[in-house]
Amino acid sequence: MQIGKTLFLAHMSPRTPNDVGKGYLREFLKNGVIYLDYSEIYLRHGHSASQKFIRDFIRDNGIEILIFMEDPASFHFPPSFFREMKPRVFTVMMAGDTVYYYDVRDKYYAGAMDLFIILDSFEKIRAFRELGGDAFIFLSSYDRASYHKFTDRKKTIDVSFVGGIAARRDRIEYLDYLAKNGIDVRVFGYGAPGGQVTLERMVEIFNESRINLNFTGALVPNRLSRNTPIPPGTKQLKSHQVEAALCGSFALSEYSPGMEETLLPGVEMAVYTTKEELLEKIRYYLSHEKEREDTAERGYRRAVKDHDVSIEIPKLLAEIETRRRNRRPTFPGVPLDAVFQKNFASFRMLYVIKFLKRFQFAFAIEELALILKLGPVDLPQLYTFFIEEVVDKFPKTKAFLKKLLFHRNK
Repeated sequence: MQIGKTLFLAHMSPRTPNDVGKGYLREFLKNGVIYLDYSEIYLRHGHSASQKFIRDFIRDNGIEILIFMEDPASFHFPPSFFREMKPRVFTVMMAGDTVYYYDVRDKYYAGAMDLFIILDSFEKIRAFRELGGDAFIFLSSYDRASYHKFTDRKKTIDVSFVGGIAARRDRIEYLDYLAKNGIDVRVFGYGAPGGQVTLERMVEIFNESRINLNFTGALVPNRLSRNTPIPPGTKQLKSHQVEAALCGSFALSEYSPGMEETLLPGVEMAVYTTKEELLEKIRYYLSHEKEREDTAERGYRRAVKDHDVSIEIPKLLAEIETRRRNRRPTFPGVPLDAVFQKNFASFRMLYVIKFLKRFQFAFAIEELALILKLGPVDLPQLYTFFIEEVVDKFPKTKAFLKKLLFHRNK
């Protein structure tokens, strides 16, 4: 199938420890997709001129499909930017972390997009479709050049978990429970005893572990959750079980709706729903080596077949083209309300700070004008931006504020 000329508009943060998005980008490029980094464009041109740059690029290069993948909790462009391009280009949004951002961001962009590709929740597909839009899920896929099974590996770790635990009460509760019951779990990641690890080290850990744990609770705090809290018990479709399987290792995952679409529970991995069941299954699989390794081998074969990014990205592009050829009529989506306006206005302050740091005063003034036009902002979000962009990035400022606070409290 001949696929329309495609532009991938995204930003690959160098701070991201995993390779998922970068793997997608590499395969998009191999398949003839053009890539633009919207963050670089925004910093170079400012709010309105960056939109003009992208529109002109699409026109001048004959782009027929625009795939937009935005950073979590970000609001670079208004929905109207994409809606106005729909007559000329098929608009697609790849939306990750929808369990966090559907109600505060994603649903507002639905009417501006021809297609939503959801990365982490089968439940949110129904929500998008109920709005009248077209949506499907794209399960996480990985580069087998990075994720692979070692031929000479030795299993030196009984149980491991790779992932952040800072401020993750649910994960800490499970891990503490296991420790109190005599299970030695090696934990790596932000806030963990093993610290953050590279992709290469993570793959080594998967290979070295008899059991690789995966948690699916969606309780990580973010700058938007204070105003729109996530319901207790919400689960997110994670993919550590696939990463472990690609390394030929056994995965034991907390259940999340739709997880059986990644690996088959009881056949290609094991799942649990309570901490008591987790403990029971760890003890069982540590003492039943052949059953554990047979399950891992079946998981490996499935992961290689269904989660190799070099296979899945061409299939994804073909599916997008099929839906472009059978394009649905435009639907209105959700009207922009006070929730969206406040978050969109608050995000402008991040770029006020960024532009001031770069002495781009005209761009900073443009962002301030948008804030005044849109209305009230969320002060806690402004505080977060100040900490991230000023305090954390300027050690002398951080030291001064600590000293000031110390003298005030004396």
